[in-house]
Amino acid sequence: MLVLFVSVKESYLLFHTLVELFSVTVAFAVFIVTWNSRKILDNNYLFLVGIAYLFIGILDILHALTYKGMNIINSTAFYANQFWIATRFLESITLLVGFWFLKRKQRLNADYIFLIYLFISGLLVLSILYWKNFPVCYIEGIGQTAFKIYSEYIIIIILMMACFTLVRRKKYFDPKVFYLLFASLAFSILSEFCFTLYITNDGILNQIGHYGKLISFFLIYKANVETSFLNPTGILFKGLKDKEESYRTLAENLPELIIRLDKNFRCIYTNNALSKFTKLNSQHFLGKALFAMGLPNYFEQALMETLLSAQRDKSLKETKLDIVLDHKSYFFAIQIVPEYLSDNEIETYLIICYDITQLKNTENHLQEINATKDKFFSIIAHDLKNPFNALIGFSELIYKNTEKYSTERIQQLALRMNTSAKQAFNLLENLLSWSRIQTGNLVPKIQTLHAVDILTETHQLFLASADAKNITINLNYRELIYVNADRQMLNTVLRNLITNAIKFTHPNGKIELKLDVKNQEVLFSITDNGIGIEKAYVDEIFKIENRYSKPGTADEKGTGLGLILAKEFIELHQGKIWVKSEINQGTTFYFTLPGFAADKS
Repeated sequence: MLVLFVSVKESYLLFHTLVELFSVTVAFAVFIVTWNSRKILDNNYLFLVGIAYLFIGILDILHALTYKGMNIINSTAFYANQFWIATRFLESITLLVGFWFLKRKQRLNADYIFLIYLFISGLLVLSILYWKNFPVCYIEGIGQTAFKIYSEYIIIIILMMACFTLVRRKKYFDPKVFYLLFASLAFSILSEFCFTLYITNDGILNQIGHYGKLISFFLIYKANVETSFLNPTGILFKGLKDKEESYRTLAENLPELIIRLDKNFRCIYTNNALSKFTKLNSQHFLGKALFAMGLPNYFEQALMETLLSAQRDKSLKETKLDIVLDHKSYFFAIQIVPEYLSDNEIETYLIICYDITQLKNTENHLQEINATKDKFFSIIAHDLKNPFNALIGFSELIYKNTEKYSTERIQQLALRMNTSAKQAFNLLENLLSWSRIQTGNLVPKIQTLHAVDILTETHQLFLASADAKNITINLNYRELIYVNADRQMLNTVLRNLITNAIKFTHPNGKIELKLDVKNQEVLFSITDNGIGIEKAYVDEIFKIENRYSKPGTADEKGTGLGLILAKEFIELHQGKIWVKSEINQGTTFYFTLPGFAADKS
């Protein structure tokens, strides 16, 4: 700065030339650093500005060479003023437009940018020196033209917009670089403001304006060149730091447990998912050996065995771990990856523990569905065969022996055919209802029903079959009990349970149908004094995969689906069903449905 101050005393032309040469040197330096770091520079703003400064520097050279007194290009026109305006427009627009590319994740194409600025700069040079259609900016004896002054104000507005945008995009820059860029823009605005006021090219305001430009370029130098060398992580690798931070944040919040151990099995990193196994903060584990981390024994043992295997074989190892936490079962898949940071020598181990509980539960559910499907087809294949065999056999006997058999014999065969047909129909009806439940196509139509009426109707329906075995069916209830249920489904449940009670009760036995209300639920119970159910089967009678069926006391046949269907219907109503039974003492089936007892008053 002292040299410039002395030079202006001697010759303004010398001062102007030194200022421009320094500015051009800075501009070229910015370009050289940017161009050579273009493959690693992640900040698109600095990338674009750095390439543009090559052409800003070239135009500034032409501004210096055409300055009055240089006598390199002789002309009455003041080309220097025209080159100044052209260069400042190119510079200010670049400083503003560059922010538009800042958010783009894809790196800009350096070759395209170079060619675009080469084309624009060429047009400006031709417009001033060859075509001579660039507006006049200075007139001898008069001073600056209106175009020159208004252009300076437009450039100031563009630079102010760049300042505002820089503040809004502050997070994309290292703090030091941000302040340097902001200060550079501020001095550029000051410089341009001075250039709106001067009258002569060697006046004091013109001189101050050049000082402002000098400081502005020096700050650009600090931001784009010196900072890039002294603090590369602040410029060249700012994007890389941001990505590292985002990846670290991602790893910290992943549901999968991630641990990195050194070659001595000491923890060098763990994410927050470790809190699933221990309540300690992840920082607590850093530097500690695996056996000293305080992990649950089963987890520590599984990790150690797999780590030793990975260390021995120098290859990726996997294992699975089933654990119980807070009375819930969890399933984990553990993967240990040896990491090589030198030739054939393991430096670290990456442990990833995946929570596959949902996947395991889904797998188990699919297995249950497959087992149910297989059982379903087994029922169809086995149980439908018997009644149809009977139908085929009896019908064949009738049509072959119509003339030989008596009317009484034909009636007997027809009765057996009718019984077989009913058995097949009941089986198909139950299978159809059950399959509709499994596919979600059967939805209960809930309505408020008088429970006593439903029970009485069902009782009347079974009087004939009960009389056939001389079985008494008693009703036990209070009058005003209401149940919220689907009428057809409730009738099906009662029919299946009462059919079973009659089927497994000896002649001259007793059955009791009872209603009660407890905690806003209607409790139904069907009790018989029949043969009872073996304890081994009490918990299996509601499972299709363990379908329970046995002949009745009069050798009645069943499908084994009645109880399963009853359970499905009850659960569709958010109710419960269970059984109590003693061999040769009898059985009681209970089920509940939403309901209430009305006040008699």
